[in-house]
Amino acid sequence: MALFDRKTRGATLTPNGKTYLRTAQRIVGEFEELNAWVRATQSGNAGKLGVGFYTSFSAGNLRATLSEFHERYPEVRVRGFERDREMLLAGIENGLLDIAIMTGEATYSGIVRRPFWSERLLVAMPEDHPLAVCERIHWSDLNDEQFLLTERDPGPETRNMLLGKLGMPGHTPAIDMDDIGRDTVLSAIALGGRISIVAESALGIQVPGVLFREVHDASGHARVGFSGYWREDNENAVLRRFLDFVAIRYSLPSVPGPQPPFQQPGKEPS
Repeated sequence: MALFDRKTRGATLTPNGKTYLRTAQRIVGEFEELNAWVRATQSGNAGKLGVGFYTSFSAGNLRATLSEFHERYPEVRVRGFERDREMLLAGIENGLLDIAIMTGEATYSGIVRRPFWSERLLVAMPEDHPLAVCERIHWSDLNDEQFLLTERDPGPETRNMLLGKLGMPGHTPAIDMDDIGRDTVLSAIALGGRISIVAESALGIQVPGVLFREVHDASGHARVGFSGYWREDNENAVLRRFLDFVAIRYSLPSVPGPQPPFQQPGKEPS
């Protein structure tokens, strides 16, 4: 197959030669793109990240963190899983999830836990509730209230917290646990007669007839902590990049372990 047509003035490409050159240029370009993708994946700037959670994604730090991470690392595909705690832990164990972000401080064998951030605790109440006129609500103001919580996570944790804050000899707070979602809890609150406790991430859920008030304790705003959970043997470079991103965003110490090579997002690695 002749690639060049040689003449006295020089050589020119034959039709076969032009086809060969175009194909070679395409192959070289694809090879360079493949190399760039491999390097980006190894550095944690491209790839996949499975994130599990069970709290509201409508507002708050979880939404803001994942949104900002996506903006900074657009080549990373973040896949979210909303499940209860047991399912999230199972997902971490079997590799379906890279990380779960949950409330509380429980620890589990073989799983690393790291505190990430905290959010304010709020009372969700009907807009005509007597406490609606208060800018600040203390736990003692809630002693005689009827609470409605979801049986699903984080409802059981919230129930335990209420028992610890309001329970005393001869008095147990009135708590209804229904098998409904967080949005339905707020819709039921709007009907009157009951209130609920939520994290500030629920502020993004707009339900007519429901308003939110901060809860205060002796130290100021009552808060709930959020932690990240992941397998200690997870080698996904994107997870390491995400952990470093969270550490910088919330002024946390860097996570011990091998660090992915630094690369400015949006620039091809050298």
